[in-house]
Amino acid sequence: MIGITRRGFGASSQPDLGYDINTLVADIKAVMDSLNIKKAVLAGHSLGGDEMTLFARKYSERLSGLIYIEAAYNRKSAADSLQNYPQPESIRPEPSDDDFSSAERFRDYYTRVNGVVMPLSEIEALNSWDSTGRFQGGITPGWIYSAIRESLTDPDYLGLDVPALAIYGINYPITELFLDYASRDSAIQKQMEAYHRAALRIDRLSRQGFRDKMNRGQVIEIDGAGHSIYITHRDEVITVMKQF
Repeated sequence: MIGITRRGFGASSQPDLGYDINTLVADIKAVMDSLNIKKAVLAGHSLGGDEMTLFARKYSERLSGLIYIEAAYNRKSAADSLQNYPQPESIRPEPSDDDFSSAERFRDYYTRVNGVVMPLSEIEALNSWDSTGRFQGGITPGWIYSAIRESLTDPDYLGLDVPALAIYGINYPITELFLDYASRDSAIQKQMEAYHRAALRIDRLSRQGFRDKMNRGQVIEIDGAGHSIYITHRDEVITVMKQF
């Protein structure tokens, strides 16, 4: 198993250009070529799914399969639909000086404000630390995330003839989106509930689109799981991936 760190993230370089989906797909091919990998199963989480779908469209002969981990979603139509629903901002406590003192302390803070216990190695790889181990900030600036998102459209599965597995979290609780739901006033809670219902409905459309259009697609739904499914439901995800 080989992990590819996308340009702009972790220890990869951060050039000024190249964060559009076509260049990111070319990067995957370049890695495979450099390692003399003729065919592979690509597995990706979140935005990685968009790269995988376009890679399959361009280089299907290089693929034995695709595994989407919370990654097979309609990006543009979903974002357009959610614009009709106000998204209240969650109130998150500011980190204390102690939260910045080490990777372990910062992970504890991240858990409090996001509800997910990230692997310490991922916390360390996504952020920078001084010589004493003190948190200095995220490695990837916001404009890189924006550049990637701006290049995304809804995935085009039609005509692809590659075995594909899509693992989805379904029926996730409202706290997946708004961890502070219980502490907000009733007016804000109603807005959160409306946004949550809309998000669940739009997610169902993505799942149905994958079922209808991916010729050799298989869908696995894990009830109650959210976007960090590979952490919160690790064993279930690994099991279905191995079965695939």
